[in-house]
This record gives sequence, C-alpha cells and structure tokens, in this order.
Amino acid sequence: MGMHPGGRSYVRGDQEPLLSLSGLLRRLEYFVVVADELHLGRAAQRCGVSQPTLSHQLKVLEKELGAQLLSRGSRRMSLTPPGRALQEEAPQLLQRTYSIKARIREAAAGPGRPVRVAFSRSGHALRQREMVAEFRARNALPVSVESGWSERNVEQVRAGRLDFAFVRPPIEADDLQMSVVDEVELVELLPGEDTAGRAPEGPPAGDLPLIMWPRPHAPGLHDRVLGIARQERAPQGLPTYVAWEEPDYINVAAAVASGGGVSYMDRDIAEWMSLSVDLRVRPLGAPGPHTDVAVVWRDDQDPELASRFVAACCGVGAFRGTEAGCGCLVQ
Repeated sequence: MGMHPGGRSYVRGDQEPLLSLSGLLRRLEYFVVVADELHLGRAAQRCGVSQPTLSHQLKVLEKELGAQLLSRGSRRMSLTPPGRALQEEAPQLLQRTYSIKARIREAAAGPGRPVRVAFSRSGHALRQREMVAEFRARNALPVSVESGWSERNVEQVRAGRLDFAFVRPPIEADDLQMSVVDEVELVELLPGEDTAGRAPEGPPAGDLPLIMWPRPHAPGLHDRVLGIARQERAPQGLPTYVAWEEPDYINVAAAVASGGGVSYMDRDIAEWMSLSVDLRVRPLGAPGPHTDVAVVWRDDQDPELASRFVAACCGVGAFRGTEAGCGCLVQ
C-alpha cells in the first residue's frame, strides 16, 4: 500500500485503486487533443493513431473515470461538464508527469550532469553567450555548450542530446516548446569604399547581386531575410537574385568585402564582421525590420528549469530582465 509523506495511504488496502494507471496517461493525452479539436478525425491525425483506436481509448477513459466526457452528436462533438473539468485538470497532471520523468532521467544520468545547450551559429554576436552566463550565475548549475545551425539544433533537442538550443525563427518544430528571447535589427551589408568613394572591385555596390548562406541551415530565417532584401531592392530596380551562397556568415562577409555582392544580416553580426574586413553597414529604416532569437526545448523538459533558462535569456536580451516581452510559443 502506497503512503503519502505524512503517513496517509493513497490506495486503501480494502479497495481497488480508483484508476488503473496502465495506459491512463496516454489516454489523457488523447483526451486533451480531442478536447482541443472536438473532431475525431483531426485529433486522430494529431495523435498518430487511427480513428477507431482513438474512439476506443476515449471510451476506456470514460469507463475508468465513471463519467461521460464527450457528447457525440450527429453533426458535432462537445464536452460534457465532467469533460470540461478534465480539460482543465489533465494538462496540469500531464505536465507534472513530464517533469517527474525529466527529473528521473537526470538522476539516472548521474550527479552533476551539465545542462546541455547549443548556440546558433551567430551566437557569439547575438548575446547568447551572455544569456548562458546569466543562467549559470543565477542557478549555479554546470552547463556544456556547443554551436550549430538552427535545423541541426532542433534535431539535437528532439533526439534528447540537448536540453536547450538557440534557433532563428520561424522554424517547423510542432513537437517542441519555443520562446522568443531576443530580437535583432536587420541591415544591409555592402563592400567598403576606397578613398575615392568606390567599391573595391566590380560595379557600384547598388548594382551588385545578393550573396546568402545555404537555406537548409535555417529555412525560415533564410526566407524572411531574402524576402526583406527583395522588398528593399525590387522597387529600385536593383538585382534581387542570389549570385551564390557561402557556407557561413564569415565567408558571406568576405565575399561581400571582395566586391562580389551585397548581403542582409543581423546588425550585431554585420558590425562584428566589419571589424575585421572592409564592409559598410546600412540600416534599413528607423526602426528597421527585425529578426528573432528563440530557445527550444522538449515537452518533457522540467518546466521549472525551462522557466529559469528562459528568464535568464530574457534578462540579457532585448526584453531587459523581464519576461513580459518573451512570448512563449507552444507549437
């Protein structure tokens, strides 16, 4: 017989448990999706099961709870009063369960396992190092850090090899949690000028084509940057095609400095690049367009740890120590 810490039993020895725990959590997960969709077909697709399987599991859940949760009309489905009550309570129970699983996983990994974090490839210029340092200072926890493009970081988090990763939205990761922690101004990067006011090589900078980094590294960000670049250039009759791609920001900057083209990137990165190569940074307005920096983590991550990590990041980013601007985007 199980005991609460205070000595009260949570299963009476003379009775069967109120609920059979075998499969219950999975059925609760199914119910939460059905309550959200109120459509078995769409819910079954989201849950990755057949509609008959989903319907059967809901009936089992109703039997376990001793209450009808759903009213199944000929045209539409609705929640009964017990169903609405469960809709409010189930997410809290599931989140607590995920937190327990995460803590057990951390304990199994042994004492002192560091929190595993990945910067985006532009992290050194986008305050990500300072964000992680702030998290360390606030929580006195060991942290291991690596670096990767957004798509790679998402896959590493999804596979459980990272706890948190910085990414550049928009991204496709419906199975992960995401919170925007910073925003950065987008600018145009052009070749520097010599003493005569000319670009170092080739035609005037305005007539140069675009140079970009490979789209697979961060498709959403790539499309946004390229869209803004073309919006800026097309009305002026300037080239809007990408002449070629370079593997990373450093090589993009070097290609621009050689006079081969122009590029568009975050202002912090562009100004950092201009310290080592001959480049000009041109703002795109006041205020100019912005791009986001976000953090992603798994659904089964300890919610308290996730909250502390996001809060530390927001304290360093554009939101200046408050979570009010940090939009938690549950995908």
